[in-house]
Amino acid sequence: MEYLPLVLDGIENKVKKLVFNNQQLKEENTKISEQKSELEHQVGSLKSKIVELEDNINILKITKVLSGEDTLQARLQINELLRELDKCYSLLNR
Repeated sequence: MEYLPLVLDGIENKVKKLVFNNQQLKEENTKISEQKSELEHQVGSLKSKIVELEDNINILKITKVLSGEDTLQARLQINELLRELDKCYSLLNR
């Protein structure tokens, strides 16, 4: 029975330590969630920039083909654009 106060103090200290650790983990979780949100936003921005740059590349390719004297390449490019337009049109009709 004389050890009971020591055991209770030990349990109390362990509970305080667990509560403290829990608070720290909650704060860390909040920070990580905020970082995740920021990174997801950056990923979205970078994806849209990639799409924009790919469009610019395609425009430059088309401009190069159409300004040159390579009529075969120009026809192939025009056919590819027409196929893409047809796909878009069929998607709109669904």
